[in-house]
Amino acid sequence: MLDASSISLVLDVYRPERASLLDLLRGLSKEDWQRPTECPAYTVKGVATHVLGDDLSLLSRQRDGAEDGVSLLAAEMSGADFRTLLDTFNDRWVATAQFFSAELLMELLRSTGEWTAAYYEAVDPKTPGESVGLFGAQQEAASPFWQAIAREYLERWIHHSQIRRALGVSSLAEQQFLVPGIEVAAAIARMEPVIPTIPGEDWTLGPVVLGVAQQAADILTRAHTSDEVRELVSGPADVVTLFAAVAGCP
Repeated sequence: MLDASSISLVLDVYRPERASLLDLLRGLSKEDWQRPTECPAYTVKGVATHVLGDDLSLLSRQRDGAEDGVSLLAAEMSGADFRTLLDTFNDRWVATAQFFSAELLMELLRSTGEWTAAYYEAVDPKTPGESVGLFGAQQEAASPFWQAIAREYLERWIHHSQIRRALGVSSLAEQQFLVPGIEVAAAIARMEPVIPTIPGEDWTLGPVVLGVAQQAADILTRAHTSDEVRELVSGPADVVTLFAAVAGCP
């Protein structure tokens, strides 16, 4: 099971994932940047800009100790719940940064990708940091830093795959990226993953059989609705129902 002692499995793919994303973005036409994605409000450029905003936010609040943007927004939106605050923060950032050229956006993504990788490589993964709700922490409770590292990789993998699908390319399913992705998902779900040693065999998360690599990557990067996930996977009915509810794209 993924933990502080094995988080290097995830951290080692931070730079390759960002390099792969930049290779994809580098060849886009002006029309490609404006293609709609599964995130209804965001184009391809919007999702890429959101990824940049995530990088800048975590560097500011985690590395530099600045007050996080959601907390600053809470003073303006008194009474709003965390989800509303987070969505508003992200939407405002993407709207504000829409004037960035594609070239500048890629340059910034290259720099922030390197900065976040370097920062996470230097931090002690056992050190208490911000609350990571994906792993069950309460909003004000500290979580070990390895969980933030895991969460950020999952976020990047999902958004990278959303961009790829918007461009008519399949989700990021190469072994290099799928292994850390399923390990993070397994740690969140508190299940053991089964990683096949022979191409074409099924990937499994606890008792839930996800299918072959491409299908597993699609499911874990939220390409399907809950109903679709329920039809694609197999396992105990109650577990499949719960998994589909969590893994399905809203």
